[in-house]
Amino acid sequence: MPFIICFSLLAGTASAQSGRKNDVIIKRDSSHIQALITQMSYEKINYRDLGTADSAATYIYLDQVARVLLKNGKNINVKDSIPPGRIPPDSVGQYADMNNLPTDPFEKSVVMANSDQLRDKYEYHHNRMMDGKQGAIVFTSVAVATLVSGIIVASSGDSPDNRTIGTSLAIAGPAVGVVFGLIGFKNYKIHRKKVEKIKTELERRNQPLTTFSITPRVDPFNKSAQLGLRLSF
Repeated sequence: MPFIICFSLLAGTASAQSGRKNDVIIKRDSSHIQALITQMSYEKINYRDLGTADSAATYIYLDQVARVLLKNGKNINVKDSIPPGRIPPDSVGQYADMNNLPTDPFEKSVVMANSDQLRDKYEYHHNRMMDGKQGAIVFTSVAVATLVSGIIVASSGDSPDNRTIGTSLAIAGPAVGVVFGLIGFKNYKIHRKKVEKIKTELERRNQPLTTFSITPRVDPFNKSAQLGLRLSF
């Protein structure tokens, strides 16, 4: 059970009496990464590289790691617990034709992404697509409702105020509704196009659109463990 073997070492050797300024990831090639570790699992370490300005969150697979030195003074030895050579299902750029990359930045990002990244992209753009669709429906409904309400108010009674209010409502409501409805519809079309490109790329790779996994995670700072459920589609 690699999970138990690997992280039973959390209770292992403490280093010198004082803690470190930051976490250190020592790779199997002996190179060091000055890091801020945010999460560890049986498979990888999520961290920010403190040696790079404005570093985004990234990760490293445990089969590339020899040791982890935590800033609280604890050492985690993983080299002998994780067999070397494990590789993810596919890697960045594996399916791309490097001599004929798309010029469009989004299309290039699609062919260069690995399949897990594509599924994340699909989920993001699918959600944005649905937001645009719902916005278009809501604001179009508002336009119709205010038009009808304005006509009813303007035609009810002989008061000039009724005609003024009703006319203003019948003009302003549809105008606002149509503008925002068109914005929602435009966003729907933009993200739908991206969703289709991502879906087509996954189909070209014979990769599933949906993934389901249960992943054990360990918080090395609080010495706690939990199971993470991930469903991507």
